[in-house]
Amino acid sequence: MSTKEFELIFGILCLLISIIWGYYEIKDWNKTKKDDYIIKSFSIEIIGGLIAFFMIGIAGIWIGRTK
Repeated sequence: MSTKEFELIFGILCLLISIIWGYYEIKDWNKTKKDDYIIKSFSIEIIGGLIAFFMIGIAGIWIGRTK
């Protein structure tokens, strides 16, 4: 397996994981009470990490395609 194929697979996996996990995290966000600030702040941290994971996936796909 070449580096190009590895980067494409890694990018696609990161993208899919971030989308699926983000969907469940947003569903969980909507279920929490408005007064529960500790859980909401923890969810914000997770969503920030998912955005970074999403961007890593896009970069992995982009780099894998352009080499």
